[in-house]
Amino acid sequence: MKVPCFFSNAHLLRLLAVASLVIGCCLPVMAAGDSGQQGQPAVKHPDRPAVEECKRCHDVKMYQFELQNSVHAFDKDKKVISCEQCHNFHFSPLTSYYARDEYYDKKIFEPGSFDRRKMQANARKAIQAEKCQACHKDLFKNTKGEPISEIGRLSHDAFLGKNGETRRTCAGCHINIAHLPEFDRYLQVNAEFAQKIMENQPGDADKGGQN
Repeated sequence: MKVPCFFSNAHLLRLLAVASLVIGCCLPVMAAGDSGQQGQPAVKHPDRPAVEECKRCHDVKMYQFELQNSVHAFDKDKKVISCEQCHNFHFSPLTSYYARDEYYDKKIFEPGSFDRRKMQANARKAIQAEKCQACHKDLFKNTKGEPISEIGRLSHDAFLGKNGETRRTCAGCHINIAHLPEFDRYLQVNAEFAQKIMENQPGDADKGGQN
């Protein structure tokens, strides 16, 4: 009796690709040790800059260009901000599978099918408030030390559980503050960020992939 196959050749190729990514990326990092905090991802290689880890799967040039033109180009200590200050390292079988949306589909299998909207939504959910609060310690003042707006105060009250509650994380409200894909550049709130990107377009060699 013929056994039905539930996977197409393309799916099998993707599964093999993901398996190679898991073996190539996850095992060396897990072997380096845990972060020491329950529920936290394994640490990066101690001798490799964070961005080099990210380049294994992500099209970093494009994201760096956007970041350099954003209000988050530098951290609270006026140092150039790096990926791990906002994002967690995520070498795990599950997140490595999602990484293929960007790496394998974009660069190998289906270059035209990369969906940055989908990836952006997933990334926002994964950004932890603790990462933001490492720099933004006082949620009731802006970066100039001035009181925030009334609606901002009420929102942060809810975030802290002081006056109601909210399920939104920082990145759920504060969007397009470090990266700005083309489909969000028309929004009025992003006008200044979009203008900086237009004025500082990189050369072809530095553009990276699709927006």
